[in-house]
Amino acid sequence: MIKHKTLSTIKNPVIVHYTRIPFEEWSSNEIWGLYIYHNDEYYSYEVNTINDEEWSIYQYAQKIIELLAQGCTIIHWNQTSEHFGSKHIVERFFELTGSHLNLEYGKNSINLAYEMIKTYGEEYISHPRLDSLAALNGFSGAESDEPSPMFNHRRTALIVKIFYSAMNGTLKTLNSEYREKLFRLELLKEINNELRSINPEDRVLSRKQVKKECGISSETLSNLIQESKIPYTQIGRRLYFLKSELLKTI
Repeated sequence: MIKHKTLSTIKNPVIVHYTRIPFEEWSSNEIWGLYIYHNDEYYSYEVNTINDEEWSIYQYAQKIIELLAQGCTIIHWNQTSEHFGSKHIVERFFELTGSHLNLEYGKNSINLAYEMIKTYGEEYISHPRLDSLAALNGFSGAESDEPSPMFNHRRTALIVKIFYSAMNGTLKTLNSEYREKLFRLELLKEINNELRSINPEDRVLSRKQVKKECGISSETLSNLIQESKIPYTQIGRRLYFLKSELLKTI
């Protein structure tokens, strides 16, 4: 695990998220909800009807302005394009009202998605990254968890958990130690599969299993070993025997 140096220095973080109509339906720029997390509190600006949208966007922008005035740092997940981010929110407000909205995240705002790549590398998690991080770390808020396109605070909470886990160095990613662990698990799985397919006569037996399989006593087995009458492999203090070799000898 890697502690994120940049994130750990932020004194007053504010995590923001919002949902819009899916990108495949770009004929409309509708916003469905805007969300803010700050100091263990969630602020929700829901859009239940078309009449709510203008007011929700305005309230969201005013809250952002208030928090920036307090010296807060805005943390967002990839809100960097004209189709998703403050530019889109401003554009949508202009469509609805004909007025310009003062909404900027500030020069010190942080794109958490970019920070993850800088810290952990391009291949730190598979796409879609938010959902993959949720699955890997056991966080709720993955897209498949939601019964509707309105993620509400579950999606915001997911970004919050990722932020603080990265800041504290507890975030699991598909690299370094964790990637190595997964590789070992896959290797063990392959070995187990191969062992299941091995001929029963090629099984490796312990001393106890040899006595049971061959119906001999401990004394007899010890004599056979001392007289080098049966082949074996020693690992540490333990002896192991190949059943096929035993069948030829005993």
